[in-house]
Amino acid sequence: MTTNETRWGIFVEEVANSDLIWTIEKNGEFVTSPNRNGTKCFPWWSSRERVLKQIKNVPAYKGYVQSGYEWSTFLIEWVPSLKEAKCLLGINYAGEANTGFDLPIDEVLNAITQSKSSNK
Repeated sequence: MTTNETRWGIFVEEVANSDLIWTIEKNGEFVTSPNRNGTKCFPWWSSRERVLKQIKNVPAYKGYVQSGYEWSTFLIEWVPSLKEAKCLLGINYAGEANTGFDLPIDEVLNAITQSKSSNK
């Protein structure tokens, strides 16, 4: 398995099991950035520990704080606006270089829904 496949599997498992998803904010502002193809990406992490580590590791995140959401809240309050903005989801970015990969929202939703169904 590649690092991204491992990171993706961990993301899906942790979000499906905890029912939480995490991002960062600073004074009510959230981070988005274009990927190398120019598509807007919005970073999300699968655990509080992962997001706190990334805030510590990335100088550009200085002053940001973690912000966690229940999965149901994410679906109702975040997904519609992320789809409208045509954002990809940045999955468990890691390291000082803030590396990771970006996926379409529907792919993320389908994987987590499928994981939750198989965990019942």
